[in-house]
Amino acid sequence: MPKRLRPILAMALPWMLFAAPAGATASLTCDASDGNLSFELLGNMGSGNAGSIQLIGGTITLKAIRGKFDKVEFKIVSAHLSGQWNFGKELRIGIDPEDVGDVSITLAIIAELTKNAGADTDRYRGRYIAKVRGPKSETELTGKIKGCDAG
Repeated sequence: MPKRLRPILAMALPWMLFAAPAGATASLTCDASDGNLSFELLGNMGSGNAGSIQLIGGTITLKAIRGKFDKVEFKIVSAHLSGQWNFGKELRIGIDPEDVGDVSITLAIIAELTKNAGADTDRYRGRYIAKVRGPKSETELTGKIKGCDAG
């Protein structure tokens, strides 16, 4: 290598090491509603295998369970994302919001990509599992999600 190019390479090398290819992101919405709870989530999802997921906001509304607790609403912010997995056809999201009074919830969304021929949006279908801890006991709730859409 010519001596005159060495200073230029030395200055450019740190930038080249930290440069990453630009990745596309998609808006992500997830929701469910049944006799146990309802939730709505809004976020972003990176494209490709192992794309990152970022929550922007949302709510989880836990319906009253007789003898255990009344209706409770949990506000979701980005810091409540406790785990995420977007790989291949799998989408998994873990959410652990702050307690409301003496009730806490941990929500896991487990979904798989369904093909929409010609659609601009990826659609995921699956289920949720919620572990709810109240003043008297712990309860596990399960149900189907309406869908998670990324596009």
